[in-house]
Amino acid sequence: MKGGLLFTLFIFFVTSGIAQAQTSDNPVTNKYSYSFTGDATQQQLDKLEAGMYNISGVVQVKIVFKNDTKAGLLTFTFSEYKKAGEQDNGLNAADVKRLIADSGLVPNEFKEL
Repeated sequence: MKGGLLFTLFIFFVTSGIAQAQTSDNPVTNKYSYSFTGDATQQQLDKLEAGMYNISGVVQVKIVFKNDTKAGLLTFTFSEYKKAGEQDNGLNAADVKRLIADSGLVPNEFKEL
């Protein structure tokens, strides 16, 4: 009886350890977009791109801006390692919105692609 209980506990701890190792070793990557409007110069777009790379977890940024419509689209890839527990240090869309506004542009719609 005692040996069976110990064996069951051993199997439980081994499988839970493997499951935690799998979630923490593989990054989760998501793609997002944020549309914006305004009369943007190349310097403003460069400032926005540099600011995006300062956000922890952003690995790729692409900005498309059309001068004739004064509208643009910011697409970026965000990668993070999932952590055990309830802590979520993931992407905060408010940070991206603030960067767009600080660049002198008007943020519109945020989407997960």
